[in-house]
Amino acid sequence: MKFLSSLLALIERVFAHFDQERWKQQGRQEAIKEAADVVEHQIKLGEAAIAVPDPTRDERLRNRFDRSRFRQ
Repeated sequence: MKFLSSLLALIERVFAHFDQERWKQQGRQEAIKEAADVVEHQIKLGEAAIAVPDPTRDERLRNRFDRSRFRQ
């Protein structure tokens, strides 16, 4: 009887370990999805910023480009 109890306890621990690993994996997948959502949001913000005309930014970028060409 003691052997059977020990065997059942061992089986329960194995299943608990697998369940714990499954929860860890699910947590990792959720973290990856959240990170991907943040990156996607930043991309959308960047695209929106580019879509709005900004003469000051254009001039700054043009000057930077011109300076880089003269250094070569």
